[in-house]
Order: sequence, then C-alpha cells, then structure tokens
Amino acid sequence: MGLGDELVVGVSVNNVTGITGRRYDLPDLLASAREAEAMGFGAIWVHDAQFGRRTVAAYDPVAVLATVAGMTRRLRLCTGILAPRARNAIQLAQQWATLEALSGGRTIMGVGLGAGTPGLVHRQFASLAALRHDTALDPDRLFEGRSRLFEECLTVMRRLWVEDKVSHEGAFYRFRDMTLGEARPPAMPTVLVAAGIYYPVKPGGPVHHAWQEKYAGKFVFGPYRRVADLGDGWLTNHLSPEDYDRYWARIEDYARTQHPGRRYLKAFNCFVHVGDDERKAWEAVRDHLNEFHGPPIGNDVVDRWAVAGPAEKVADRLQAYIDRGVTIFQLVIGSPDQLGQMRKIAEGVLPRLKAPRR
Repeated sequence: MGLGDELVVGVSVNNVTGITGRRYDLPDLLASAREAEAMGFGAIWVHDAQFGRRTVAAYDPVAVLATVAGMTRRLRLCTGILAPRARNAIQLAQQWATLEALSGGRTIMGVGLGAGTPGLVHRQFASLAALRHDTALDPDRLFEGRSRLFEECLTVMRRLWVEDKVSHEGAFYRFRDMTLGEARPPAMPTVLVAAGIYYPVKPGGPVHHAWQEKYAGKFVFGPYRRVADLGDGWLTNHLSPEDYDRYWARIEDYARTQHPGRRYLKAFNCFVHVGDDERKAWEAVRDHLNEFHGPPIGNDVVDRWAVAGPAEKVADRLQAYIDRGVTIFQLVIGSPDQLGQMRKIAEGVLPRLKAPRR
C-alpha cells in the first residue's frame, strides 16, 4: 500500500498509562483505535516509552499495532516515535515484517533517538546488556555511541527486509547469513526518521537529558542526512510552516546529490486541542504536556507544539503545512478527553483539509 500523494491525518492513541487523569487501560486504547477509523482518521500512532516511572509506562507499540491491525481495515499503523536502538534490531525487523503482513502493508515506522530524563535513557541502554553482564558489553559505551547504534539498527533492519542471507560487520552488530526468509515483506516498509528538536529557553520538557545553554531557544536540526540515507521521509515538530520549508531544503539538497530520483515523504507532529476559547485550548495543551513530558514545560515549548483553538483555526494551521507538501500528520490529543477531542477534530477539522496540489 504505497503512500504516494495520499493525505494521511492520523491521531495518537494514548498507549502511555498514568497521564490521562483517570484510569486508562488497554480496552480504552483499543476503543480509541476503533473509533479513529470510524471517525475518518487515516492513521493511528502509538508512542514508545520503555521503562518509565513506576506508575507511568507504555504498552509495547508493535504488539498494540498488531492487535489493532486485526480490528481495522483502512487505518495506517504508525509509531511516533519508536526507539530501535533500545531493542535487538534483528528481532525488531522480524516483528515489523510480521506486522506489515498482518496489516496488508499498512505500517509506517516512525523512528528516532527519542528523549527523556537521564535515568530513563540510561535504563534503556542497560536493558541491552542486562543478560550479558559477564561480557565486555558496557551500557555506558552503548549510550555514548547511541547515534551510531541508531543508524546501524536502521541499516540492519532495512537490509533484512529486502535481502536474503544478509552478512553484516558493524560496530554493534556482526553476523553472517541471517535471513527472514519468506517472512520478508514484499516491499520495503515505510520508515520516517525523526530529526530536529527545539531546545527551550530554560531546561525542561522533552530534552531533559541534553539541554545546553548554547542551544536555548533554538531549533537544532542534528544529523539530518540520516533522513535521506536511512528513511523514506522526515518526521519533525516544533516548526512553523515557513521553517519547515527552510529545513526541508537542506534534506532535499543532500538527497538530490546522494539519492537522485528518490521521493521523500514529509510528516509533522503536533499537539492539538479544539475549543472555542483559544486561550483555554492552549492552556489545555500546556497542562497535558506537563503530564506527558514532565514539568516544567515552558510557554515557548507550548507555543511551538500546540495547534489550539476553534476548529477552523486548527484546520487553517494544518493546511499551511499541507500546502508545503506535508502529507502525513501525527496529531497528539492535548487533553485527557481523548475521544471527545477526536470527535471535534473529525467533525470540525478533517472536512476542511485539502490534499496538496501537484
């Protein structure tokens, strides 16, 4: 199921427990996914949050999407974002190939380095060495090389999806004649690579582990070339439509010389709250971000991440990205009332959106 110029407006179904202000469990998650298809959304997205706090963690995104695949017929099944470097890339390649088969080719793997507090991120890398403490595998060294590990994971997975009897000699993975056999997908699954993040004026929000004063108040693009080298498109947030154009041009210029002729997808993530009172809608997103990423969330972060207000204003804001070629959206509900907000978006926003002209 190739994406082409299809406009895919998807909604994140909350698979993170403990942040909705009430009990939230798997039946709620699955009900949200079922309703998303009935309401006319084009995709569902699930987060990836391994090893959270005692009362806040996430259900496994691949297992969740496999279940949703059997309950739906049309929805794209997406991760936003998945952290492959915290898993065994060979096993993840097999799991995703299975999900691709179960869903009839409806998957979109959104991947990135991820974010979080230092303790959380270190626990993720320690998990890779948990069963091998009698070897030289050092979680701290894995953490230090996390960018290279991330890129090698994508390389391993993409090769296993299309090649037979793969042999690989890398810094982190070394194996010979590995194959997924007939379980290989008939076509390369779509992979969106996340790149770039806004560093708030003051520490807090999604960059707890990496905040530096020299980046305060700036969007840092990072190693964007991996979008073109290892993915099929770019997933980002925190950018105005005009800034999206500016940073996309750098990906495009690089891809033109290194991967001529390839087309790449544009995707965007934002928190959405539809409400007649624009200020209250903005405050609802701020409160939810504080629960989602942990306080403090500065107003500058909310301003960059929130698309909030009356339905027509939200639609106009999203349309500005569509007019610049963005065709894939991850709308994260900025409210504990997930189903209520989904209905408002479905009824007031989706009908106003028009696919980009080519």
